[in-house]
Amino acid sequence: MHIVVFFLLFSTFLYAQDTNLDELLSQYREASELSYETKQEKSGNTTVFSRSDLDKMQAYTLNDVFKTLKMFTLKNSSFGPTALVKSPYSGQSMSSVKIYINSYEVTSITSGTGIAQFGQMGLNFIDHIEVYQASNAISFHGEPGNMVIKLYTKDPSRENATVAQGSIDSNGGSRGQIIDAQNFDDYSYLANIDVSGNRFDKERNANNKELSRDSSRGQLYVNFAKKDDYLIEGGVSREKSDIFNGFNAISSGIEGGDITSTYSYLQFTKNLPSQTELIISGTYEEIDIQNSDTFGIPLFDGSSSTNLNVATGSYAYDILLRKRHSYNDHNFLFGAEAKLKTFFLDSIQSNDIEKSYQLGPKQLDIYMLFAEDSYDINDDHQITLGAKADYYDNHLTEADTEYILRLAYLAKISEEFSLKSFIQKGYIYPIFSQTTFSPVATPNPNLKASKNRVMKVEVEYKKEKLTLTLGTGVSKSKDGIIFNRALGTYVNNNGNSDFSQFFLTLDYRFDAENKLIAEYFRAYKDNYSFTSDRGALVQLYSTFGKFDLYNELIYRSSYVGADGVYMDAGYDYTAGAIYHYNKHVNLKLKGENIFDKAIETSIDGAKIPALQRRGILTLEYIF
Repeated sequence: MHIVVFFLLFSTFLYAQDTNLDELLSQYREASELSYETKQEKSGNTTVFSRSDLDKMQAYTLNDVFKTLKMFTLKNSSFGPTALVKSPYSGQSMSSVKIYINSYEVTSITSGTGIAQFGQMGLNFIDHIEVYQASNAISFHGEPGNMVIKLYTKDPSRENATVAQGSIDSNGGSRGQIIDAQNFDDYSYLANIDVSGNRFDKERNANNKELSRDSSRGQLYVNFAKKDDYLIEGGVSREKSDIFNGFNAISSGIEGGDITSTYSYLQFTKNLPSQTELIISGTYEEIDIQNSDTFGIPLFDGSSSTNLNVATGSYAYDILLRKRHSYNDHNFLFGAEAKLKTFFLDSIQSNDIEKSYQLGPKQLDIYMLFAEDSYDINDDHQITLGAKADYYDNHLTEADTEYILRLAYLAKISEEFSLKSFIQKGYIYPIFSQTTFSPVATPNPNLKASKNRVMKVEVEYKKEKLTLTLGTGVSKSKDGIIFNRALGTYVNNNGNSDFSQFFLTLDYRFDAENKLIAEYFRAYKDNYSFTSDRGALVQLYSTFGKFDLYNELIYRSSYVGADGVYMDAGYDYTAGAIYHYNKHVNLKLKGENIFDKAIETSIDGAKIPALQRRGILTLEYIF
């Protein structure tokens, strides 16, 4: 298998040729991609995964995209689901990462981010993905985040087909997907069903207890639209996974357990006259946890439980009205939004006995106003000013108002050089698991929002087929939210935290179907670093006749984790090939973490990669 992979890697370079026809085809393909229409340069450092990219990558789940993102490392968590950790921090990046499907914000109200529940989300219905770092917390509606991941669904007018896909992998896992997209006159619909089972090698913790993170997932996505009028979309997902090491992250006596999460939403988007848009959505979520541990799980009240059962959930309603208006060289965006969130605790049982729990604030109402002006100084220079005011009321403690200010400057310095710069003052608000309920911690309803300031500058050189981007950034935060083990609760950190970074990206397009992307980053933090502070990525996309080929190498540097365990550097090599047998049948083969050297996480004596080595065989049929 290794010989075949290296042959594909080297032969791709030999195949790349420069012809006028290929150049014209490249320009046409780039212009026709949906990502060409949705990309927002002024909204942050931008990484785009086009339809062609995702297809060649064989990106079946969001984790396949997450693991490639610069400044982040995909790691395993004590509960099994993956976590996207910002370099060089130790914990999950919580609510600072926002995920959207079209204009719907995918978020777990209990955990603050949709990353854990949606890492295994199938991408068969997604056309392209845009990732914005140092993202625009104003034009991207909802609560603020330092990184925004936008998923855009496939356009039925471009599809007009039914596609079925089945996969099996070398670990015993499987996946089945079917998508139907049709267009008739001004109306269209898209429907996707995805069912998967994931199997992983069993591990052993420090107490020789078996750890399992096997999981199963089912999801449904549907939308119905009238052209230039309205879009109705919704989704339902249910995922059940073994609890791995569980709540007792250190010296666990895990005897089994699982996490079951159910998520559903419905959204209505209406295009009103004069470039005005109305969006109304509702979300419902349930999370059930069962955790058995021989040594006992320390609980919020000082007791210990050998068998813990927790059933929680939440629901939210959101309404957004926004308007765009152009006047002379100004492009204005105005908007107002209201988001009402409610948390509920159905049950918490310890050793089959119901426990009483004094919840923190169960409701959180957020009212938001925002405005932005993008001013074209001339054809080569643009400046954007934005402001946002967010009013928080949890009906228990004193209401709070937080503000966001943003300045962006874009310039075309010459035919080859361009500049992007951003300055933003923002915040991250505490989540329900910190203020309201946690079975292993005392909630703190008096937590304050952590404040942050971010500045980034990028210089881009582009000539013919080569694009080079050099970027650097700094951020300062205060009142960060941390867990105080002595007090058993979350508190605001009195100190400040400084963070800086730089990156270099190379993008070389041989022709319409062949390109090379290489990237390097380095992150610096003013105190302890608990995950990789350096990383690199190489991606090679290529086509030979009826074959599409993909090669990917991800590097993450060695580090010492928060538990004091040294972790070796990781080299995750992935390769894939697609054979287009005819216009109806595609055969796909993919190897993930082929050398079994991907970066690992230390969990209670076990060293675990987020994505284990496996081979995947897929058959796709287009009706």
